[in-house]
Amino acid sequence: MRQEVRSWLELAPGDTVVLLTSDKRNARIAGRVDDISADGSFLWLLQDSGAGRRLFHRPDGYTTLLDSRAS
Repeated sequence: MRQEVRSWLELAPGDTVVLLTSDKRNARIAGRVDDISADGSFLWLLQDSGAGRRLFHRPDGYTTLLDSRAS
């Protein structure tokens, strides 16, 4: 089951998440949380399928879903 996360401060390294965006070319980004900034505005994600580590900025408007089965 996936539940929406309102603040990235609710996440912990190792959590499995899906980020949803309005970008039609890359609307769904899945992976494991690697690190979160102290204020929760930045998130490092180890992307699934070998896509590498990527930095995301919360104000860019991502909807974040936590996969509670994997936590």
